[in-house]
Amino acid sequence: MQDDPIVVIGAGVIGTMTARALAKRGRRVTVIERLPGPAQLCSRGNAGIMAVGHAKAWAEPAAIPALGQALLGRAPGIRVTRLMDPALWRWGVEFLRHCTTAANKVNTDKERRLSRYSRDMLQAAEAEMGLPAATWHAGALYLFQDAAQFRNYAAKVGAGAEITALSRDDLIAREPGLAAMRDRLAGGLLSRIDSVGDCHLFTGRTAAWAAENGVEFRYDTDVTGFARANGRITAVQTDAGPIACAGVVLATGVETPDLTRPLGFAPAIYPVKGYSGTWRITDPAGVPKLPFVDETELLAVANYGDRLRVTAIAEFAGRDRSLPADRVKLLDAYVRRSFGAAVDLDHPEFWTGLRPTTPAGPPYLGRVRRFENLWINAGHGQLGWTMSLGAAETLAQAMAGEPPALRDVSSRARWLEAL
Repeated sequence: MQDDPIVVIGAGVIGTMTARALAKRGRRVTVIERLPGPAQLCSRGNAGIMAVGHAKAWAEPAAIPALGQALLGRAPGIRVTRLMDPALWRWGVEFLRHCTTAANKVNTDKERRLSRYSRDMLQAAEAEMGLPAATWHAGALYLFQDAAQFRNYAAKVGAGAEITALSRDDLIAREPGLAAMRDRLAGGLLSRIDSVGDCHLFTGRTAAWAAENGVEFRYDTDVTGFARANGRITAVQTDAGPIACAGVVLATGVETPDLTRPLGFAPAIYPVKGYSGTWRITDPAGVPKLPFVDETELLAVANYGDRLRVTAIAEFAGRDRSLPADRVKLLDAYVRRSFGAAVDLDHPEFWTGLRPTTPAGPPYLGRVRRFENLWINAGHGQLGWTMSLGAAETLAQAMAGEPPALRDVSSRARWLEAL
């Protein structure tokens, strides 16, 4: 019935922003989350960079030899530890289909438009909800330790008002906190279109705002199935009983295929595992103010004012959420080498999370063909925080029948009316 709520499954950054976008339109919304609070998994310990300048599809011709190197253990930042996982092989075959120059151009354009739209909404969202300004919008750096890599990358992006190439000396002059890295740097790029902020903090504050504005959050609640009739989802079955619904949004990340297989389809979303460490800053002058991505060692670093977060590794490890000692050692060694005199090295906090990744790169965003009231917003990979506000707004526009601000930003699938 129309008076029933739209049920959003998942209270990570994607689900929470979707609930907010729907509530703004006067819809009654219930969010179901199996954990005790919002942003407890992939949204909890990520780098926090809204990396518009880094929005590009992984699937490209160069990815094929890179994966070969990863299988041999020779690729920095990439690990394959569950090679015999059937889900990885199914996902990988589709990934390889997108590893063409033409497909990469299309998929990267989708990611960049959605990322830019999302980033441009962030400051207004904080102001609209009356939240403390806890995100920064001065841009980000992309650093290179290899001169040839720097030249090639700089040639690809070109020069302009939004992205500027910087020499090693220019980097240090702009960011003295990089001084300990001077001997390793070949150059870098300044992207003025990036932002940074604590995704977990922002999601928690948004969930609190949404709860004060009529959104119901049901935590510690497991979804067990769906009631269906006449091409519609009529109720979401949970371990606490059924919840009648006017519609359903799947914002369920890597667990999406588990929920949808009984409905007759399984989105190609594979968990790509990432790791982070967070250190208390003891000398603000010894760390850079701007966030950066080390394109050579494939790490991301963000300064949250009082904390420094370093994120690394794309690991194909199935659903494994363990925190191996060698991954911790990699993060710790990078921080000691680069910022050891400026942070508390004795009390770091480490985290691991599973990035829900589609073969093409862009998320699945739209309505499921066989159900007129079932929608999906999942598969944002490493750009979940970057795309979250824009993806939520795009989906809410479609659900409300509004003119779309963006078109053709979703990955395509036979089971999906893609936005």
